[in-house]
Amino acid sequence: MTNPNVSKKRMERPTRILEAASRLTTRYGFDKTTVDEIAREAGVSKGAIYLVWPGKEELFDALIEFEMKKLMIDMRARILADEKSDSIAALYRHTLLSIKQSPLISALYTRDGKILGDFVRRQDPERYTKRLLMSKESVAAMQSAGLLRDDLSAEVITYLFSIMSLGFLSINSIIPVENAPPFDSTVEAIAAMVESGLTRPGGNRPLIKESTLQMLDLMLEQYEKRGSDEG
Repeated sequence: MTNPNVSKKRMERPTRILEAASRLTTRYGFDKTTVDEIAREAGVSKGAIYLVWPGKEELFDALIEFEMKKLMIDMRARILADEKSDSIAALYRHTLLSIKQSPLISALYTRDGKILGDFVRRQDPERYTKRLLMSKESVAAMQSAGLLRDDLSAEVITYLFSIMSLGFLSINSIIPVENAPPFDSTVEAIAAMVESGLTRPGGNRPLIKESTLQMLDLMLEQYEKRGSDEG
């Protein structure tokens, strides 16, 4: 008879391995983190890792998917908990806060070679990050719905959103954290700029929250399906 505790541990093992890989990669970087070290950190054998992933590259690919899924779950929880998250500025704020909490996803956006190392040179991080950057199509749809100003082109507004996001995530490489204003205050100021400078008053504001949650649910469903197919 199968021991249910053993079966549960086996099911949880991939998550434990990915969490160990996340800690070590954030601390030492992709290039300096070995499969042996990840196995030791996770408390499993090296062979147990190779039973799931053929090599370090595939393991890291799965790690990024794992971190993206966690980020979306965090974003969804923030939006649901915020009664005032029916504005583009609020959603933008929640997105920045969630990304900033994930060192690996932040590194993908800023192409941080210190953390990503050789991975950033051999892969295309945009296949992950473009899922959370505002697309030109999304901006155009919001303009049509009267949510964003339409005297600027969708291309320009999309570019402005990208400048603010990427600048916010990479500014610490230029201005040290100790010389920067409080993190929360900066996020609130960016959200205020979006609200006053890019959005239009009125419009179907409940639609913003509803459509964002639907998008996150769809993306999470896709991640779950990929995970079950791989399993």
